[in-house]
Amino acid sequence: MQQEDLLVQIDALKEQLLHLLTIWYESQTEILQEILFLYENIFGNIEMEIANKEQNAKKLEQKFKMLSHYLENNQPVKRQSVDFIDKLLFNDDTTKHNKQKPYHNPKNHFTQRDINKKLDPSSNDNIDIVSIYRHIVKKLHPDVIQESNIFKLCWANVQFCYQKQDAERLKMFYLILCSNYEDNINVEPLINEINQLKDCIEKQHKDNEDLQNQEPYCFKDKLNDNNWILERKNTLRNKLVQVNKRILHNNRLLRQIKIID
Repeated sequence: MQQEDLLVQIDALKEQLLHLLTIWYESQTEILQEILFLYENIFGNIEMEIANKEQNAKKLEQKFKMLSHYLENNQPVKRQSVDFIDKLLFNDDTTKHNKQKPYHNPKNHFTQRDINKKLDPSSNDNIDIVSIYRHIVKKLHPDVIQESNIFKLCWANVQFCYQKQDAERLKMFYLILCSNYEDNINVEPLINEINQLKDCIEKQHKDNEDLQNQEPYCFKDKLNDNNWILERKNTLRNKLVQVNKRILHNNRLLRQIKIID
């Protein structure tokens, strides 16, 4: 197969992969928000009640397990120990220590040397996400890409992938945007790229299908079905009943523990 035919095939595969990545991004953003908005309007209150009570049930189970440790070692359970465990498990102030590290914008530490550093996207080694991101940003710069449509299709998606530290999809964008073989007379690298693109397409197609089968995406076509809504509410109510039973059971166990003041 001649070089020109291979390049045409590469362009077609890139277009196909970009289309799949666009579907994935829209599912993760616009479609997800739409589904969540509809779902929360219908089930939000009971879902929140279940989540809060499940958290409480887990904490009560932890409390009983921690106090049981004293009994197993023939030690008295003192009020001071109970107060300490309650503070450890039920004090909401502890959540402030679990805040996520704020997103750091990589544009603040770009260097030309880093951008031009050679990168092998086909490597199976640990992927340097920042390096891949920098290469992509350079290719998407307005001075490099005159076609604004490419920017519109890729930019927000790339930013989303970087924020999520999604090395796999950033690597796919690298294959789409950063390879250039127009002046290469050797067909071997072109064939290698075709194989990489086909692998990426297969993987992304599967990811898109798997995503649609996961909650809450699988609810998309059901949120207008009154029969399904009723069935879902009954399922959630049964789940709430089971969580309340766990809370009652653990409170009963805790009341049986003799506490020394």
